[in-house]
Amino acid sequence: MVSTPWLIVHFVVTFVAIAVLIVRFRLNPAISLLIGAIYLGLVTGFTPADLVAGLNEGFGGLMAEVGLLITMGVVMGFLMSSYGAIQRIVQAILRVFGRRGSPYAFSLTLATITPSIYFDVLLVLVAPIARRVARRTNRPMASLAGPVAMGLAVGNALVIPGAAMLAYLGAMGLSVSAMLVPGFLLAIPAVVLSTFLYLFIIEKLGWWNVAQDEDDLIDDAPDDDEEAEQNLPPLLLAVAPIATALILVILGIVAPMLGWTSPVVGLLGDPVMALLIGALVALVICVARRGLADQEDAVNRALETGGTILIVTAVAGALGQIIAGTGMRDVLATLFEATSILPLVVVWFVAAVMRTALGGQTVAGITAIGIIAPLVEPSGLSPVLVVLAAGAGGAFGGQFSDNAFWMLRSLFGLSTRGTLKTYTLAQSLLSVVALLMVLAADLVV
Repeated sequence: MVSTPWLIVHFVVTFVAIAVLIVRFRLNPAISLLIGAIYLGLVTGFTPADLVAGLNEGFGGLMAEVGLLITMGVVMGFLMSSYGAIQRIVQAILRVFGRRGSPYAFSLTLATITPSIYFDVLLVLVAPIARRVARRTNRPMASLAGPVAMGLAVGNALVIPGAAMLAYLGAMGLSVSAMLVPGFLLAIPAVVLSTFLYLFIIEKLGWWNVAQDEDDLIDDAPDDDEEAEQNLPPLLLAVAPIATALILVILGIVAPMLGWTSPVVGLLGDPVMALLIGALVALVICVARRGLADQEDAVNRALETGGTILIVTAVAGALGQIIAGTGMRDVLATLFEATSILPLVVVWFVAAVMRTALGGQTVAGITAIGIIAPLVEPSGLSPVLVVLAAGAGGAFGGQFSDNAFWMLRSLFGLSTRGTLKTYTLAQSLLSVVALLMVLAADLVV
């Protein structure tokens, strides 16, 4: 058994090495995580046979939990993107909020209505709309770019069916029904308060310098909103896939409470079936509006993207399985005896460090959950709050190692300095606000 000081050293070496492999040597995250897991297992006393068994168990176990959920969510998102659902949803929300409330429209829409859409796809679709709104309202580009970054982070890691959140549930062994309501209860006030604070910093405190923070390399095409809007689907069609999936999931939660034990209801309310049906609804709409070829292209691109997400997620699960067998549980158990709040702060901190180093929300949150998961039951921690703390930490500090950082920079026409003030600042602010809400919930639950 490795002594506690050396165990901590090996953990630090593992995570630093993973970060260096990804950031400095540009090694694929899946391979980097696997190398880190093998190193950690060997230096902490795993036999080769136990190491291989642990890697396979962690990889396969997480895929069994979330593989189909993530796949169906990504497919549904790509199909919706192909027939203009996202543009229609954003336009509808803008009408409700008005131009002055446009930052809240973007952050709330991305956080609550479109979490099934893959992060990068949403950013590409929404950024041009947000950019045009900023131009028309004479607001700093940051006033829209920051809320977009926040909404994307929340939709991915704090609510169902965000890809990162589904991975967290699998790592913690929680059902979708356990997190559906708590996720939205945290996400909505967190994103509203964070947007308010962010706008205060950017607009009221004047922390934005157009000359230094915007490259202005994008020449927006002339407005053709009326023509474009005619080609978009009606709002009911735009939200139909998401609404269908959510209604079925809610039915699966409520039905047992009301004494409805029909096998059909149970089948339809299962999250995998609900997302599959939602994806089929999106497919039918896509075929009707865009044709068979567009439908085929959207599904193919979704499966290519989903494969990357699944592999990295599963390898992170393998790392979590190795962590669980290293003896770190006993070290943390002693550390956490003093207070029930400290573990949640540690979960947030580990996820925040990993996000800052590696750039990925999913990997960051799963790593934190993998460390703390064995202690949840004996310590009396709420597994729901652990997942939310991991999601909050996973939103912190996205920067140079995050591909979305560079995407947002180019899509909004920002300088690197300006992107740090939008993408990095906005998501970090959200992360801290969400943590404080999680800690407050822990005091009253």
